Amino acid sequence: MKLLKPTLIAAGVAMAGAAHAQQAVTSLDMAVVIDESGSMAGEHNQFIGTYVDNLDQFLNNEGVTLNQYGLVGFGAASAAATPNEAGQEAGRALYRHFWLKRNPDDVWGSAQDFDNTTPELTTSGSTEDGYRAIDYTFRNYTFRSSVGKAIMLITDEDRDNDTSNLQTGHLPQGMTELEKAYIESELQRTGTTVHAVVNQRFMDADGNPAIAIVGDDPATGTAYVQQPDGTIVKKTGFQYGSASSNTQADYTEVALKTGGIVIDIDALRTVYTDPAKLGALSGALAQLVASITASAGGPGGGGVLIGINCAAASGAAAQVCAAIASSQNSNVQNLGQQVSVAQQQKLTQYQVSQMLQGALNNGRMVMRTLRKRMATLRQAGTNVANVEVMDYYDGNVALTNRQIEASQQLRGGAASADRDGFGYFLRGHYTDGDFDGNDSTSGYDSDTYTLVGGVDKYFDDKTQAGVALHYANSDADYDLGAGGTDSDSYGLNLYGSHELIPNVYLEASLGYSRMDIDADRDTGVGRVSGSTDADITFASLGMLRDIPVTAKFAVQPFVYLNYQNVDMDGFTESGGTAALRIEDTRLESVNWEMGLGAAYEVADNTTATAAVAWEHEFKDDSTAVNSAFAVSPNDVFTVEVPRPDDNYGRLSVGLMQEIGGNRSLAFNADTIFGHSDYDEYGVMLQFRQQF
Repeated sequence: MKLLKPTLIAAGVAMAGAAHAQQAVTSLDMAVVIDESGSMAGEHNQFIGTYVDNLDQFLNNEGVTLNQYGLVGFGAASAAATPNEAGQEAGRALYRHFWLKRNPDDVWGSAQDFDNTTPELTTSGSTEDGYRAIDYTFRNYTFRSSVGKAIMLITDEDRDNDTSNLQTGHLPQGMTELEKAYIESELQRTGTTVHAVVNQRFMDADGNPAIAIVGDDPATGTAYVQQPDGTIVKKTGFQYGSASSNTQADYTEVALKTGGIVIDIDALRTVYTDPAKLGALSGALAQLVASITASAGGPGGGGVLIGINCAAASGAAAQVCAAIASSQNSNVQNLGQQVSVAQQQKLTQYQVSQMLQGALNNGRMVMRTLRKRMATLRQAGTNVANVEVMDYYDGNVALTNRQIEASQQLRGGAASADRDGFGYFLRGHYTDGDFDGNDSTSGYDSDTYTLVGGVDKYFDDKTQAGVALHYANSDADYDLGAGGTDSDSYGLNLYGSHELIPNVYLEASLGYSRMDIDADRDTGVGRVSGSTDADITFASLGMLRDIPVTAKFAVQPFVYLNYQNVDMDGFTESGGTAALRIEDTRLESVNWEMGLGAAYEVADNTTATAAVAWEHEFKDDSTAVNSAFAVSPNDVFTVEVPRPDDNYGRLSVGLMQEIGGNRSLAFNADTIFGHSDYDEYGVMLQFRQQF
């Protein structure tokens, strides 16, 4: 059996009852009021003919049954009545309605009746008065009292005030033309929602073109923006764009005030000649309004990913659609009819991607912190804090031991022979990350707090080593869908530094951490959540050289090779049919970095630092994640988690201040550059105690 794709306005009807009745809608009466002027052929031939069939299927899936539909045409030139015409009224244009074969008066009909009647629509007129068409509808249709009521108005012009032969007996005394306030009061009195397809452009709050809007306040309303891959994104706030003359005041504002959705007619017209694209857009827009229905039209926070219709899906999205199509599980089959399955693929993809990338980023942060500590160890001594270098995580610039000794001797400090014993350190770092997403995955914003503390020993002028513990908490929020992840990681690290030849150092670190991850997401058909764990191992090997320029200034070229492995346990979400079962996933990283740092002793107790580095990722292939719907675990589909850019740079500046003979505080700021998808800003506060 061929499943018809539900369309935008189709799904919007379910919202109609909720907008006014504020109770569950079990049945719907909807009159389609459509312009019959000369420019409307596409809407008649390509769109409206199958629209109501799709709508009725969608409503039945939602438990809204026994629905009935009416058809009203307006704006045509005067003509003789057609066989199925139930009545007409002639002004400067023609206003008419049709028999659709259902009681009480046969002007209502089934979805099939409606589809059979639409060929009688014509495109012959040039005067369009949507207010008169709405008034005509109220005078010729009796809506059932206990059901949801909606009018779908479709026109590509603003209102022409047609007072010719206007019936006024039912209007307030003295009113000789249909006023906007009167139409609005009738819609409110009858509890009727207007959904409108009109000739007006819309934008989200950032100026991106939107295909539809909801809400009578642009600041708190909702804009729906279609992405290049077909995804529709819900964004809080919208802007009005250009319109056909007075369309905004005549129709857009009226529909929004009733709680209806307003769609840009051009969004449909751009795909009328391509049935596949039209079907895909219609299906995606259906899910848009399905989401509105589920939330009773309430505005969303940062936006909800609505999804891609399977008819247009490709790549990873097609994998998920295929899993739905082949599933023998009735719940999954029903899900495929209610919600675009590509939505699940997109949400799962960037959920898993964020988990894996978050684990890598946490490991790298710890490695950089340990490098800084090793730079400090090479400066060990009574007054070494005076020449403490920056906390740039990648370039551990250190003034040479000979420079340190000279500075210490000038201030009466200890020589190298006096450097021994144990020291401890504690460093905290905050990182703000923003991943923009790309064609394959959506973005996220993250906040990460990292704390590293350890104990180490200065063995001699050449060798230093230590052990450290770390804790990190990361909170990420998805850009295009409600929900996010919260993770905690704990780990143990070993590190050391050895001088190979004068002023040339070999550094190494080795670590393990365990990450606990909790995640939740809004699938569009309910909230689902899951928890999992990940094991993270890392190793880093680097070489650096101190180059003294003056007694107070040094530079240091460095190069590091880093390896990380993330093994994430599989997990199963809970919360509904859309919940997924994710299999075990592994992500490896081999990262090379090369850069140059500098440190300048601006005063006896103060050191300024800066560093720049370039990083390259060797393992830049995407990672395959195997998933299945929890209720249908045998229908496995594979989602590719894309890797971010493999080349980018890091920049850091810092300042260190001694606060006592063996104590110091340091503050550092850092960022990355040259990365097309990811922005990162970090600050580090360090306390050091030597004893």
